[in-house]
Amino acid sequence: MKRAGTKAQSTPTLRLYKDSAQMREHGSDGEWFSVEFLIYYDQTQIRSFAYVRREDRTEIPDGEYDVREGLDARRRRWKKWNGEWQVKWRHRWSE
Repeated sequence: MKRAGTKAQSTPTLRLYKDSAQMREHGSDGEWFSVEFLIYYDQTQIRSFAYVRREDRTEIPDGEYDVREGLDARRRRWKKWNGEWQVKWRHRWSE
C-alpha cells in the first residue's frame, strides 16, 4: 500500500562499481591486456561507463573487445565507438 505523499520509483537506482578485467580485440588471437573500469549498473546490467582504461595508461582505440571479468571470468563484448563505451546486451548495444 502506498502512503500519501510518496512517489513510486520508476527506475532502479544506479550503483557504481569499480573493478579490473582482461581485454583484447574481438576476433583477435592477440594478447589479453589489463584494464580498470568504473561502471554504473542496476541489478545485473551495465547502464553506462564512467571510464575504461588500460592499466599501463595507453589509449584504447575504437573497436569491439572481448572482456573477461568477474570471479568466474565470464566473457562479455564491449565496444568503443567515437570515444564512448558500450556493452552488448542480448541483441543490441547499450547507448
